[in-house]
Amino acid sequence: MSETLVLPLTGLKCDGCVRSLTRALEASPAIETVTVTLDPPQAHIIFTGPALSREDCALLIQKAGFRTV
Repeated sequence: MSETLVLPLTGLKCDGCVRSLTRALEASPAIETVTVTLDPPQAHIIFTGPALSREDCALLIQKAGFRTV
């Protein structure tokens, strides 16, 4: 069974932000699927194998220009 993580976000303002963050997270080989939404602003992450830590995911999100709550 795949591990999942849901992270609340700040800084998302439009669909372009959603697409940008989705692409940034999907670039990680540890992430199988990600769904980013504006309402509520969050990222739902499904991992391919062992899950990344919450801190590692927050760092990926920060590098893309957004933040976790």
